[in-house]
Amino acid sequence: MKMVITAANEEDSSSDQDKESKEETILAMLGIIGTILNLIVIIFVYIYTTL
Repeated sequence: MKMVITAANEEDSSSDQDKESKEETILAMLGIIGTILNLIVIIFVYIYTTL
């Protein structure tokens, strides 16, 4: 009985780890996209203010 319970817990924890890794990947992508957009805005503002 105990082995079945621990096996089920290991499966649950692995699926939780998969969800966490997907969330971390999405957050990392959003961070990179946000950084790129900020750089684009900075470049446009710099060009606009120097004209």
